[in-house]
Amino acid sequence: MKKKIVLISVVALVAMIYLAGCTGTTQNKNNSTTDTNPGSTPQQNATEVRIPLAEIGTTAKFYSYDASGVTVRYFAVKDKQGTVHVAFDACDVCYEAKKGYKQNGEVMQCLNCGKTFAVTSIGTENTAGGCWPSYLPMQIDGNNIIIKNTDLEAKSYMF
Repeated sequence: MKKKIVLISVVALVAMIYLAGCTGTTQNKNNSTTDTNPGSTPQQNATEVRIPLAEIGTTAKFYSYDASGVTVRYFAVKDKQGTVHVAFDACDVCYEAKKGYKQNGEVMQCLNCGKTFAVTSIGTENTAGGCWPSYLPMQIDGNNIIIKNTDLEAKSYMF
């Protein structure tokens, strides 16, 4: 009898989670979809992460890196001109909230304070202060985006 009650409880819980929409994707009020999963793990070795440029489009793609047990999140996106922009999925100011960003069309929006940033402006250092997608140095080598592991590890405190 106890097994039957446990089974029914588990099925009910799974149904509630499904109906609540806790599936790793959210739909914002502009009907654009944003991936909220920790992100995929690209090819990496002892010194760098390599992301094929072919993976990157005008929809932000989120990635993760394991920095000694801390999941460091970051994203890459192309603007309409085809320029690649990369940043941490954390804000220079709001990072303690650990909420990150979502994409609304051609802008990334801080999920903590709501401030928006044009995709074309992402990938630069924060010189003005305030909320900003935290800068992640990268370079393009042939058909790949190259990110140093040390740069990812340096901002692990944000996650």
